[in-house]
Amino acid sequence: MPKTHLGLMLVLCAACADVEAEVAPPTIESQSLLALQHFYEDDAGEQIAVLRELVDAEVSDTPHGFYFDALSAEDVEMFEHSDAAIWEHTTGCGVLAKMAGELSQYAAVVPEEDQSFPDPGYETWTREITGGNADAFLDGDGLDTWNEVVKAEIGFAVDYGMHKDYRWHDGVLAQLSLVPEGVMPADAFSTELVVGFTIELWYELDGTMIWYNASWTEIESPIDEDNVEIEGWLDLLIDGTLDYYWGTQEHATGIPRPE
Repeated sequence: MPKTHLGLMLVLCAACADVEAEVAPPTIESQSLLALQHFYEDDAGEQIAVLRELVDAEVSDTPHGFYFDALSAEDVEMFEHSDAAIWEHTTGCGVLAKMAGELSQYAAVVPEEDQSFPDPGYETWTREITGGNADAFLDGDGLDTWNEVVKAEIGFAVDYGMHKDYRWHDGVLAQLSLVPEGVMPADAFSTELVVGFTIELWYELDGTMIWYNASWTEIESPIDEDNVEIEGWLDLLIDGTLDYYWGTQEHATGIPRPE
């Protein structure tokens, strides 16, 4: 190689060495996943704070949602989950809404044993407190719960157990939901929630209660998944999450769901 070419290459390489690689800025999807992954870690509050800033930027008077990409096994390797998961089948979405009432009203219903109030589709939703206690939680301590859920709707039923844990971070009530093992369907018309991972934020912004929910699930059902448009399925998940919001609002505050 001619010396001139070699010298030019050395100069270019030296210049490259002085340029630091930039880290891509967080998106609401990437930060939702980071907040989920770090929920039990020492830096959880920092991750929640970044996520809150991103959620703040998306708040509007109109409830809305976002589509997320499927998970990989590596994304959630820190959590207990079913080995039967087919990761490319996981569907994810984020849902955001302004809510009536105050954060304290919503926090007050968290320790209730019967959590079936948001939706008549819940045949049962019983909650057991497994860590912490209700009084300390309402004063700002964490709370761990185990939930047994049976939901039947539109001719299909789903039965599952779920960890749901709560942590306070600078006025934000962060929540992590995990479905460690799906329950096999009892019959051909039932549905199995194979895995489920959810991060939620409740907080007040300028005096208004904000609810953000980001979740990834794999649901195996009698429906031929190859013939279902993924966007249509996600729209159903977003609508169902908003129904859950409004049902909780009515129970927590006495204010009816929007028309």
